[in-house]
This record gives sequence, C-alpha cells and structure tokens, in this order.
Amino acid sequence: MYYNIIMENKVLKTFKMMKFRHDADIDNGCAVAVGGFDGVHIGHRAMIVSLVNEAKRHSVPSVVFTFDAEDSPKSESSLLATDAKKNLLLASLGVDIVISVPFSEIRSMQAGDFVQSVFVDLLKAKSIVCGYDFRFGNNREGDVSFIKSLLSESGVTFITPNAVVLDGVPISSTLIRAHIANGDFEKANALLGYSFSFSGEVIHGRRLGRELGFPTINQKYPEHLAMPRFGVYAVKCSVDGKIYGGVANVGVKPTVGQEDMPLCETYLFDYSGDCYSSIAETEFVAFIREEKRFSSLDELKEQVLQDISVAKNLLKEF
Repeated sequence: MYYNIIMENKVLKTFKMMKFRHDADIDNGCAVAVGGFDGVHIGHRAMIVSLVNEAKRHSVPSVVFTFDAEDSPKSESSLLATDAKKNLLLASLGVDIVISVPFSEIRSMQAGDFVQSVFVDLLKAKSIVCGYDFRFGNNREGDVSFIKSLLSESGVTFITPNAVVLDGVPISSTLIRAHIANGDFEKANALLGYSFSFSGEVIHGRRLGRELGFPTINQKYPEHLAMPRFGVYAVKCSVDGKIYGGVANVGVKPTVGQEDMPLCETYLFDYSGDCYSSIAETEFVAFIREEKRFSSLDELKEQVLQDISVAKNLLKEF
C-alpha cells in the first residue's frame, strides 16, 4: 500500500508499508532500524535483534525503514535479494512492519528534513537502531552523531551495534557480492546465513538437454541480482512445492550458440514432469567448474555426466 510522508502540509515523499503483524500501528510510536539491509545478512541480523528487543522494551512495533531494492543505492552494483525476499527474511526475524521508499526520491533531502519527517513526524520513534557507519541526506551529510544532536532532548534511545566480524573481516553486502562474483557460495552463504537464490519463471529452451538425455529447466537470470561467475553449480531447486537437487549452468551456452542474456539451465535429479510457466526458486550451493565450449555434443554429454556426479557428492555435504 502507498502512503505519503507529510510535513507542514506539503507532500514530501511516497512510501510503501508492509505489515507482518496485522494489529501493528505506528500512531503511538515505534522502534525503528534504518538502512538498506540488502540481503539481510548475519551482520544485519544483529541490528534486527537489537530492534526487536527495543520494541519489546518500549511496548511498540518494530519497524524497518529501508529502500526499494531496484532503486536502492546498491542496485547499480547488483542486489543480494529482491524486495519480496528481503521482506520475508525480515518478517522471519520478528519485524512487525517494513516501510520502503525509492532512494531516488529522498537522496536530495537535507539531513535535518529527513530526521524530522521520517523519525519524528512519520514514525514518532522511541528508539533508533542504525549501523555505526550509517550516512544519509544530501551529499551524505547526516550520520549517527547528527541524528543524536537533533533529537538529544527527545528521549529517543540510540543503538549502533558494532560490525559483525568473521575471520577478522567485517561482514558486508559488498564482501558477499565479491564472493558471489567469484562463484564462492560456501563463503557467500555462510555470511548471508542462508543460501543465495533467485526465483524465476521456467521458460522454453532449445530442448538440447532432452536430446542428450538430461532434460533441463531454463530460467532467465534476474537483471538486478548479483551475477555469479559463469559456470556450473551444485544447486537445490524448489519446483511445485518440492525441493530437488540439481546441477545448473549459468551463462550463455557457448557450445550451442550465444544467448542474448544470461540463463540458468538446471538438470534436476529425480524429477519428471512439465513445469513450464511455473515459478521455480534456485539456490546456489557450490561451484563445480567454469563455463566452457566443447568440440562436440558427445564431449558435452560426457562432461555433464561428470558434473552430475560431482554435484551429487557436494550436495551430500550441505
């Protein structure tokens, strides 16, 4: 549902509100966490734990104020999750409400106007949770100290959890994107706290897999999502409510002709049926090998058999 942020009788910005607890109401205030939360990785989860605890302490709803995925500051560098996936993850952590805005609509706001219109007028915030390095407003002029200075006499509680560190390195969406780009899903998934995935319609392909004896499902890889290294992966795929192991090729199929855009072509173990036009979710588990060109279809078939064997062994470990 779309709403408006109102300040001094002037419509400033529009926003979307998603309620996960039907009786949650911000009219009497809330505890709010603010940020992009791309991927809702284990570093973000520390903030959400603090948010939910603060909401309980003040007996108010827990609210995440964030940005529309495809219009977020991170969209140009590829996203870790769609808005739908982000909302599901936040709801699973106990968040009552998610409010999202197009970043392009607020990027030029003065920091003081943002604090007044969002934290004071809209949310009536009792507690604010944000990252230690959070910046906002025109030219990123606002930071945590700025918010505190404006609301110093309001009684608002401020929580700024330290960065979550693994092996001496702070966990960040940027680091996770780098692991995905390298095809290192063991590391990426460990930092996310779940398996990186995408959902997409099953579309018709060239039916070459069926001719080779390995019928596959084809999906267009989402435009705004972080792109893994082209190659072959062990995957898990949810189709029609059931999860199958499989082996997937992400890329442009160099042996059988260049595609206009990257595809994910997956052979599902122990699956038979027709799922065209269904929505399937593909989870990446582990990298097997780079995408490459083969001199013949027989050579390709032999490689596919090897890939299937490797994938089955890898999936036993996860």
